[in-house]
Amino acid sequence: MTPEKSLELGKSYMDEGTENMTFEEFLWTFEEVWHGVGWVLNALLSPPRSVLDFGPKGELPTAGTLAALLESVPNPPRSSNVVQRLEALRPKLRDLSSAPKPLIESLVFDAWELHDACGQRLGLVDERLGARFILTDVSPGRVGSRAIERRTALKLLVAGGILPLQACTKIERDNRPAATAPVSAPDAAGTSAMAGIKAVTPITDRQFETTDPFLFCAHHEDAYPVGNQKMGPSVALDGRHLGRDFEGKDGWSMYHGRTVPGFPRHPHRGFETVTFVRSGLLDHSDSMGAAARYGDGDVQWLTSGKGIQHAEMFPLLRADSPNPLELFQIWVNLPRSHKMVPPHFTMLWNEKIPRVVETDRNGRVVEITIAAGSYNNEAPPSPPPNSYASQPTSDLAIWNVRLEAGASFELPDVRPGTVRSLYVHRGEGVEIAGTNVRNKSRVQIEDNGRVSVENGPAETEILLLQARPIDEPVAKRGPFVMNTQDEIRQAYADYQSTQFGGWPWQADDPVHAVKKGRFAKNIDGTFEEPT
Repeated sequence: MTPEKSLELGKSYMDEGTENMTFEEFLWTFEEVWHGVGWVLNALLSPPRSVLDFGPKGELPTAGTLAALLESVPNPPRSSNVVQRLEALRPKLRDLSSAPKPLIESLVFDAWELHDACGQRLGLVDERLGARFILTDVSPGRVGSRAIERRTALKLLVAGGILPLQACTKIERDNRPAATAPVSAPDAAGTSAMAGIKAVTPITDRQFETTDPFLFCAHHEDAYPVGNQKMGPSVALDGRHLGRDFEGKDGWSMYHGRTVPGFPRHPHRGFETVTFVRSGLLDHSDSMGAAARYGDGDVQWLTSGKGIQHAEMFPLLRADSPNPLELFQIWVNLPRSHKMVPPHFTMLWNEKIPRVVETDRNGRVVEITIAAGSYNNEAPPSPPPNSYASQPTSDLAIWNVRLEAGASFELPDVRPGTVRSLYVHRGEGVEIAGTNVRNKSRVQIEDNGRVSVENGPAETEILLLQARPIDEPVAKRGPFVMNTQDEIRQAYADYQSTQFGGWPWQADDPVHAVKKGRFAKNIDGTFEEPT
């Protein structure tokens, strides 16, 4: 294992710990931070170990395991005193509910200081963005990376050779009349060149990797059983780590729910969530007093802005048959100028979301569901007013493309600078831009040209995420996404002092009445139902 990989793994654990902290699951926070600190320290070993054993998952880590690891680290950073704090706190964890929030916050941020100190020692600091911005998610060609991919290097060499020629011809060019280059729009007639593929990577988790401005995309598919009187599973929950059940036992998870599956109240700041529920229903409640039940094709677009708490629960309404759920939740960043806008959510009801149906030259059907953006002059209702998608230059689109077996389709070209990824999430394989792509794969498109899609022997579905990058520093910890780590600390402080408007509901995991249909009560008090 490389030091970079070990540091990245530590960051992943501490991200989980930070998120769990907002669900008031202190045991999970403690365990994740323990593991995160271990992997961060491991990055300083030469060579780093490939396996660290801290004890059984879901239990308190084994006493002394962090201290023993620290003894192997040469000249440990001063911030490694967090190890002693964790070791000293471990035997005191008897009444977990009594752990004070300031103690939890202090513990987590001390662990992150160790992470940053180790990143600095390893040279993974982007000096242009400030010494505390650490690139643990090192990727080819990014600022702070020790290496760039071969294609990027060749482009740089070519650019270096062209610059002298450009300088020689500058006067001649400047004397010519100005001309405006045509811009390719998403709905253009298809006269541009064909695009290629930058990379194809397998999807190995429910969270898909994404590109700026998208932070990630989570694909939840849960085969929930028959529901009980409390709208939870009617089967025993033995063997599940209630409060943090992500294992997918028997084909479904409780997530952070204990009675009803889902995500009890938790805060957000600085970004947007786009929740596209393909089947099943979701109950929304938030700190502004708004509520909704939506699903079966509906999309909710929530701009968290300066801060909001919400709960996302998955009620199992049917007591006589299974309650399957499938949804995409996509996190979209907000630019610095919009991170502190008022929170707002918009419901895009299934009945108002365009589905463009086309037939190819052989009569096979292609259906394009447009959750954001436009296709052939068809577009859904507008996202929230301060959404990044509402900015005309964002070129943001979220589509789901369903192709019959053997069907062909061509994605239109986009404006220069727009970035696209295709996620093949159902089927038996498809050919994209001349490349055979398996199911459960991400395809990054190389440029702004048209993209050919030739389906294989089974019905295939592809999720498109498209936008112009925001291209700003990103500081993300748990449920907050800002530009700097100081802003992250301020977000936690603001959440503790204001609760982002408080919580007007009697429970942290509220669900609506069993017989209630799809509806939305907005922040301004207005009520709507799909029509």
